[in-house]
Amino acid sequence: FVGQELTGKTLGVIGLGHIGSRVVGAALSLGMKVVGFDPALSLEAAWRLPGDQMTRAKNIEELYKASDYISLHVPYIKDKTHHLINAEALAMCKPGVSICNFARGEIVDGAALRSAYENGTMTGKYVSDFADKDLMGHPQHLVLPHLGASTAEAEENSAAMAADQIIDFLQTGSIRNSVNFPDARLEPKEADSYRLCIVNENNPGVLGTITTFLGEEGINIDQQINLSRGNVAYTVIDLEKLPSDPEGLQNKLGKVEGILSSRFIGFPFHTEIGRPGTFYHVSWYQEV
Repeated sequence: FVGQELTGKTLGVIGLGHIGSRVVGAALSLGMKVVGFDPALSLEAAWRLPGDQMTRAKNIEELYKASDYISLHVPYIKDKTHHLINAEALAMCKPGVSICNFARGEIVDGAALRSAYENGTMTGKYVSDFADKDLMGHPQHLVLPHLGASTAEAEENSAAMAADQIIDFLQTGSIRNSVNFPDARLEPKEADSYRLCIVNENNPGVLGTITTFLGEEGINIDQQINLSRGNVAYTVIDLEKLPSDPEGLQNKLGKVEGILSSRFIGFPFHTEIGRPGTFYHVSWYQEV
């Protein structure tokens, strides 16, 4: 049995979030060169990366061509990451590349990989904790038990993290770790302030339309933030004072072209909506 030394080899890391960034650090400590790619990299994730010690690929094709090993750390999104590693991707890779997939099985096209093994264009290993019907029994496919987060500590930590993120969303409007919304880290509101969270289409002119609408309603804006991901934008506006008719304001806002939903955070409604402690009201206008 003969193996390979990792020192000096290039690891391509696809997905540079919490796990991907840790893999980067581990690979560097083993003396590997690291190329990373993540088109949706958040600012927080970027700060965790050792940017002076690794290379960020301009596109995923660049990563395929450079890597001796590829490690996958992306969520499964049907129209985005389904069969991300397919026949076209494999054709760009080095023949001896080994692929580690502990993200989701559907990210790798098992049929394309088996075909590459059988015609001799691929010789590296495929290591995964997901069984693949097209690769069952193939000597190049190493299947490990799928432990995932099935430890007592991980179950407790993930439950606490999910609860904290929901609380943060309800109280401040922050969005963290969403697969289809932009990452928005928002500071808590002042006790007497009012915040309007708007989901809108990510089209030119929509933000201007929102601010114009609020100005015409006599609403002064203390501060605002607008973030987008794909065809969805998230606009958060802190208002100077309580609107005289907040529910009427939301109803009018719903008629503005490009608005998908809105939510007040604060105390604009003298009802029991949102107990305990959040007092929010949601109006949906159309499906995202």
